[in-house]
Amino acid sequence: MEAHRRNETITRYRPPGIIPLELWDLRVNDRILWEMMQAEEFPEVLGQVIRDLRHGIGETRSEGLVPKIIQGFDSLYVSGGRSQEMLIRSALFALDLPVIFTSTPEHPGQEQAPRLLASFGTGWLCDLGQTSLKICAANGRMKFRRDFQRLPVREEKPDESFHDQRRQLRGWLGESLRAFLSKAGAPDAIVFAMPSRLDDAAVPEGSSYIGMAGDDSLILDALNAADLAPSDVLVMNDAELAAMDAVAESGLQGCSKTLVITLGFGLGAALAIRSPLKGTGHA
Repeated sequence: MEAHRRNETITRYRPPGIIPLELWDLRVNDRILWEMMQAEEFPEVLGQVIRDLRHGIGETRSEGLVPKIIQGFDSLYVSGGRSQEMLIRSALFALDLPVIFTSTPEHPGQEQAPRLLASFGTGWLCDLGQTSLKICAANGRMKFRRDFQRLPVREEKPDESFHDQRRQLRGWLGESLRAFLSKAGAPDAIVFAMPSRLDDAAVPEGSSYIGMAGDDSLILDALNAADLAPSDVLVMNDAELAAMDAVAESGLQGCSKTLVITLGFGLGAALAIRSPLKGTGHA
């Protein structure tokens, strides 16, 4: 018998004290930061961007001036696969503030997500990145690499394969979830991290996946395709997931406001706040 879940059990989860940020399209001269990620000078550019952001300086292509709340962060937490690159580490260690690089670059949230899921019973962490889907549970983990022939990178111009790509993405996610189900057994709840900004209904905006923007049934359809019906699904941005690690990081406990960046195929960001900031409206 196929398991089907209801859409109302999918919740946009916002970790306390964490504010998602859109910094991937920061303007750097006549380009944006994302366009420079493969450039030789990227480590140096990233270091200067961090310095400017600390002073509240920066403008994104999509949203204009960076939020004022960014100004004055007192520490930096770096996650993602590219956080291990020596040139990037050297450029960021040269900053005049505490910098912590994650000890689990490929598996953000692997300690904090299970604690979040503990009240539900058994749980999975599903981390959808731009290059792979990583799923972990108490009794195992698996990594499913993105096939760029099947799921090519979105371009700026409209793509005629929009509807086909939505089907392909659902197919890949469903196949991957089903493969993990055979290994780990059905979960009571799932934390699902997405490589995209999310609205209050957990609907994703744009990412490198064609057709992801505005797809309000993606996760539901993928779960149904895998015959999964967990009681709860908590959806967050992947940078928010990394920020949960930053909040718990022992080396940052004396810091009040940490800028979190994730470096991989793209760049994600969030702000982790440990104490109320006056006049910001955030706790």
